[in-house]
Amino acid sequence: MKSNNKYSKNEKLKSKKAIDLLFSKGKSINAFPIRAIYVSKTEFDGISINMGVTVSKKNIKLAVNRNLIKRRVREAYRLNNHEFKKHLINTHSELNLMFIYTSKQISSYKEIEDKIKVLLTRLIELSEVVGK
Repeated sequence: MKSNNKYSKNEKLKSKKAIDLLFSKGKSINAFPIRAIYVSKTEFDGISINMGVTVSKKNIKLAVNRNLIKRRVREAYRLNNHEFKKHLINTHSELNLMFIYTSKQISSYKEIEDKIKVLLTRLIELSEVVGK
């Protein structure tokens, strides 16, 4: 059975306005080496979540390595976001989310995937506590 693991083009966080709002008003949670910043959307567009990934040039000097980490984070998110998306749809919530890679070392895919799972689970728990 094929599950619908997707991270489509319209789920990418690209709007400068949304990104600025995310960094100024967003709340964050940590699971080293990844930090997640999230904020409820101001303009509802029917897409339950927009997600972006960033890796600091200060921490990871080579672009090749930054891109490798971003690919790993996106893939881990893509394969593990179904529960989180289901939760957002059920609660009629819409979120902007940014994963920030904070380590100076390149982590294995397995380590990144484990941390993404932790962060997504925590986000579900937080939204249940806060009540959307």
